[in-house]
Amino acid sequence: MTEKMTSSERMAALISGQKPDRVPVVPFVSGYSTKITGISLGDFYADGDKCFEAQFASMRLHGYEQTPMYGYASCGAWEFGGEIGFPYEKGQGAPYVKRHPVTSLEDIDKLEVPDFEKELPGAYKLADRVAARCFELGMPVTIQTGSNFTAASVIADTSEFIMWLIEDPKAVHVLLDKVSDMYINALDYFADKYGAANLMPFDGGPSESNNMIPANMFEEFVYPYMKKVHGHMKDLGVYTVLMHPCADQNLNLPYYEKLRKELNWSGKYFWIFGPETPIKDQIEIFGDHDVVCGNINPPLFLTHTYDEMLEICKKTIEEGMNSPSGFVMAAGCEFPVTADPIKLMAMVDAADMYGRYD
Repeated sequence: MTEKMTSSERMAALISGQKPDRVPVVPFVSGYSTKITGISLGDFYADGDKCFEAQFASMRLHGYEQTPMYGYASCGAWEFGGEIGFPYEKGQGAPYVKRHPVTSLEDIDKLEVPDFEKELPGAYKLADRVAARCFELGMPVTIQTGSNFTAASVIADTSEFIMWLIEDPKAVHVLLDKVSDMYINALDYFADKYGAANLMPFDGGPSESNNMIPANMFEEFVYPYMKKVHGHMKDLGVYTVLMHPCADQNLNLPYYEKLRKELNWSGKYFWIFGPETPIKDQIEIFGDHDVVCGNINPPLFLTHTYDEMLEICKKTIEEGMNSPSGFVMAAGCEFPVTADPIKLMAMVDAADMYGRYD
């Protein structure tokens, strides 16, 4: 019998274009890992060491390939001088905005782009602690550098921001450009400290989904700034990027395809679309050069049994495991914080039972 690969060997094979022994599993675990070390969800997001230790323990316990990272959907508000709250109260699932730094159009011009030279802004202090722990163990340094549009939509009051897309698009472009510069500064800091080849930046957000804006607005307000930041990643020598176009982004697919072609980038994207985007469509567009990730609908982990999840995972593996440049089984968004551990066990069991290449 062929000896099993370690998780790091499995991912190294995938990135280099080789076949691992089985389909890797990236369950998109974040807050769920608090169950493993017994910390509160608030402490998970407020303490970089506790955040790392919970994720690392969950990774080791379950045997999946996802490595620790720090990030949340409301990134941007704190970094530009606003205020966030940590999820210590019942019903809270992630950090949330308590005070937006932009409440009027006039505030946009007053915003100063964080420079990362004297003190890391906002959550990047916590992210740097997680990054340091990952780097010490030879794991990828995953930092949040997108989405520009989602960050802008929480730096400003979200409902106002959406109205400004129509009422004052010039001001929105100024804000988006400042967000892009913040992410570029973040990339420069982490690349200088840990090496660009060791970075795996994370870009993703729901505000640019077709649930929120039409594709023509994506073309105007999302694509140019995404290209600006990703072009900088290429110039730095970053080789892998984790992309999570959250929610329904089917009408935006041509722009994600265009991004890769226009950058003429030799690296790999890892695409985790929401469950709204069929795996076959992802393979058709990205499969020849990037890693496609299976996108199991997260609420199913709460409502279905272990056996039912095993069958869903099996079908997901069958749909994607022969994608030309590699396949990863994943949840289509964050693995539910309150899901039973046996549901995560179903993902790894399915990969062992149905996802073997040897």
